[in-house]
Amino acid sequence: MLLKQLMQRNELDMQQMQGFTELLLSETAAVEDKVALLTAFTMKGETSNELYSLSHKLIHMMYPEQPYLPESLCVCGTGGDGSNSFNISTTVAFVVAAAGATVIKHGNKSVTSRSGSIDILQALEVPTTLVVDVERQVADTHLAFLSAAETYPIMRHIQPIRRYLPVPTIFNIVGPIINPFKLDYQVMGVYDESKMSTVAQTLLQLGRKRALVVHGAQGMDEATLSGDNIIMEVDCNHGIHAYTLNAQDVGLRYADDEALIGGTPEENKRITLSILKGEDRSCRRDVILLNAGLALYAAQRVNTIAEGVKKAEETIDSGAAYQQYEQSKGVNV
Repeated sequence: MLLKQLMQRNELDMQQMQGFTELLLSETAAVEDKVALLTAFTMKGETSNELYSLSHKLIHMMYPEQPYLPESLCVCGTGGDGSNSFNISTTVAFVVAAAGATVIKHGNKSVTSRSGSIDILQALEVPTTLVVDVERQVADTHLAFLSAAETYPIMRHIQPIRRYLPVPTIFNIVGPIINPFKLDYQVMGVYDESKMSTVAQTLLQLGRKRALVVHGAQGMDEATLSGDNIIMEVDCNHGIHAYTLNAQDVGLRYADDEALIGGTPEENKRITLSILKGEDRSCRRDVILLNAGLALYAAQRVNTIAEGVKKAEETIDSGAAYQQYEQSKGVNV
């Protein structure tokens, strides 16, 4: 029945999406049935209601009482942009937490690049945190890193199916949305511009006070320095509105995306530490300032993105960002 609905390109309601999710996560359903279902769904394309239903189902399967820390923020992206940039959002997390925001960053090992969030954290010797320990850690450091493999072990049932599909699926989008914690704020990078409105509507439905959905110039899933970044701003009181932001609008320099390419986790570790120490003052620092400015604005720590960029700059130059890293490295939870 579900397969027929999808082949006819009909939208699934919440109950049908629950059945869709349960079948894909089933340990007894045949792999070929799962592949057929996900293929048909991918060919149809997801709506915001379907993305919300999937996100809601996954969250509450794992966390019937979703934990909540007021004013918490996540900064992450979908990946899949093929840019092979260094770990921008992980570096941003240290800066934004040092500037006073409460950051609960959800991440994973690399899928489409040489170094994912968890890969560089291992190189940096920064531990991930179990959900039950997050409140205590955030109280001490303003910052916790969560591993998706630990927070959503049920997703292991999806991985074998996704390998059969040569294109991204709804599960490429849902990962950054399903932070175990009910977030007030979020910055989510999206590599596919056509998915931005769907993601923005989903974040609004999930109750974000403010969120920024970002599609970087040249297709990156971060704000970048190479042109106009498209932003959809989600506000719980005012809905969604879209605009563009050029790095030069907030006093930063133009740079090609190629200048932001990273490498192995060890290579990206050196880039991150050089930025946090205030030693690297190149375009790599500028892209961190831009994305940190967006995050501080999203978290309502500043009134404008330009103010956020300035605050991020001050946070690095004062030594607070590197101190945040040292503090996170030394946490024992």
